[in-house]
Amino acid sequence: MRQPPHARLAILLTAAAMVALGVAFVWLHLATPSDGARLAPGQNVWRSDGVLITLLRQQPDGLRSGDLVVAVDGTSMESWAQSLLDPSVSRPQWQAGHTITYTVVRDGVTMDLPITLRPYPMDAIWQEGWSTILYALVFAFIALYIVLRRPGEQAPLVLLLCASGILAATTWTFGLQVSDLVGGVGFWLYKATTSICYLLFYIAALHFALIFPRPHAVLARRPRLIWALYATPFLLDLIYIVATRQQTPSTLDWLGRLTLGENVLVTFLVLAITAALIWNYRSNRDPDTRKKIRWMIFGGLVSIISGLLLWNLPGAVLSHPLISANALGLLVLPFPIAIAIAVLRHQLFDIDTILNRTLVYGALTAIVIAAYVLIVSALGALFHTSSNLLVSLVATGIIAVLFQPLRLWLQRGIDRLMFGQRDDPYAVLSRLSQRLETTLAPDTVLPTIVETVAHALKLPSVAIAIKDGQHLTPAAQYGVPIAAHITFPLVYQSELLGELHVSPRAPDEPFTEADKRLLKDIAHQTGIAVHATRLTADLQRSRARLVTAREEERRRIRRDLHDSIGPTLAGMTLKVGAIRNLLTHDPTTADHLLAELGAEIAEAIADIRRLVYALRPPALDELGLVAAVRAHAVQYQPHATAATDDANSQPGLRVTIDAPPNLPPLPAAVEVAAYRITCEALNNIVRHAHAHTCHITLALDTALHVEIADDGVGIAPERQIGVGLVSMRERAEELGGTCAVAASPGHGSRILVALPLAKE
Repeated sequence: MRQPPHARLAILLTAAAMVALGVAFVWLHLATPSDGARLAPGQNVWRSDGVLITLLRQQPDGLRSGDLVVAVDGTSMESWAQSLLDPSVSRPQWQAGHTITYTVVRDGVTMDLPITLRPYPMDAIWQEGWSTILYALVFAFIALYIVLRRPGEQAPLVLLLCASGILAATTWTFGLQVSDLVGGVGFWLYKATTSICYLLFYIAALHFALIFPRPHAVLARRPRLIWALYATPFLLDLIYIVATRQQTPSTLDWLGRLTLGENVLVTFLVLAITAALIWNYRSNRDPDTRKKIRWMIFGGLVSIISGLLLWNLPGAVLSHPLISANALGLLVLPFPIAIAIAVLRHQLFDIDTILNRTLVYGALTAIVIAAYVLIVSALGALFHTSSNLLVSLVATGIIAVLFQPLRLWLQRGIDRLMFGQRDDPYAVLSRLSQRLETTLAPDTVLPTIVETVAHALKLPSVAIAIKDGQHLTPAAQYGVPIAAHITFPLVYQSELLGELHVSPRAPDEPFTEADKRLLKDIAHQTGIAVHATRLTADLQRSRARLVTAREEERRRIRRDLHDSIGPTLAGMTLKVGAIRNLLTHDPTTADHLLAELGAEIAEAIADIRRLVYALRPPALDELGLVAAVRAHAVQYQPHATAATDDANSQPGLRVTIDAPPNLPPLPAAVEVAAYRITCEALNNIVRHAHAHTCHITLALDTALHVEIADDGVGIAPERQIGVGLVSMRERAEELGGTCAVAASPGHGSRILVALPLAKE
């Protein structure tokens, strides 16, 4: 994102002003004398009647660390503090060699001490704060180099502003002197650098976290929010300063409380920076963007882990840290270096491997140190000794035995945190199986699979596509797919059902052979699940069709009974009553009505037979399946002379039937389906095939096989979805059978039907 010229100029001027303030503070102390003491930074040195001091350089018969300075040259420190707000007050002009009288309280005794002023002890400051100064200088040079390499971009400029803030704030290492309170200028330079510049450092860091690697969408749409981001902390700090001034009894107390509000603001800014980094990482799926953020996380982790291992943990366990406070600045040096790599060369190293090893060996070192100290302490307490070679050897042996199992345990835990359960295929398959067992709805099976695989292996995207004819249709997807992905076929009993699409964790992080083996096993299990899901869906559709067909048949029968047979029977009832009345006085008319009644009865019987035939063909009960098929074939022959195996259904068409001589009784549903399919096939041949011969074969083993072949013009592929063929397939599939059409234009057609002999 490019920076507007006016905003770029404002950032550069602000950065230069902050550095200038820091340089002015250092120059002031090089040019003015010192009493050899300072107000120790980071400590509570402010009292209502004076300030506590800490010596930078020991002086005989002079100040001592812990002295409370209550007055200088007869003027109380409270008066000097109040004069800070009054620029009209005259200030003393001290020079090196002057002797000043300090009134101090030492061990409860008030005394006047003559203090001879000397040049500022810069060597003592460097010895105590060299690492912090070095960190600030390195950070500033890195930021300046990035700006020169990425001119015009917004993020490097904000990083330069951040580095300038921490560079100016290194005046905190110098600390305030009593002469700064008396002279006034040094105090205000100190507050400008350690308060304003220090706060700007954290605000700029938050700004950087919101725009790097990509700007937050809200900031991109509303750039004026940037001004609010910078102004709000200072406004809150100003409100705190004014409110605190009204509640403190003395100016010295007030000055001592100013840092509290700044620390609270800094805490909130640190939390906001952490939240911005996490949000930026979670909201961006781009691998390069995530890798840049991981570099910053790596730098922060190195600094935090180093502080814990070298400062906090040893201080809590051993009562003294492993490094001097003078070297604390070195612990945060990895952070600006990691930022530089993220901005300039984010693909220079394999950050995931570095981050993994940092977490593993950092945690391992901390645990080993803590375990060693605890073991030595426990054994020392047991044997009532604090320094014993045997105790140390025993503790070392225990640590040596536990080291490798502990390292493997940590490695597995960190790998699972970063890469999922790829090294434990049984756990992945077991987890997938458990999720599928709890998934009841068929339409949630495939989404459950892709979600479980993505979570278990920490993959950005997993998708399943189902084969629909010659095309693949997306069925389930989890995550945002990236350009590169690997495809695994979903196969069940040599039938391709679909594909499993898996995106790698990053474009430059290909799947290992172990990953591919695990994904192949997952694809195999997924193929079984897809097959089961498809069978379940087919079963549900078949049940729906059966219910629909049953209700349609009931509706048809009701309509026929209500509209045809019902009125006929009602009419016959009326005629019976009329005939009864006419029998005695008009027998001729009664006889005529009886004749009409007989005709209506015959018509009603025909309607009833038609309904019964629609439910189940009577020919099956009267003749059996083979004879019923023969009888149906005869009707296509207008002048049939005999019901033989060879019967011409019409001129030019010869129908032959080949069946076992003694076909055993078949289940009623199988008989009806075979008869209906055969009748429908003959009807299609007569209408469309223009065939000369048709051969029907019936065979029986574990299923009833029906083959209907003709020598007609065949069935084109686009006509194999007609109503007749679809009806035949549905009848076969309702019984768990199959109905296949083998045909090509000009070469006839063959219909192959297999109906399992399921028991009723």
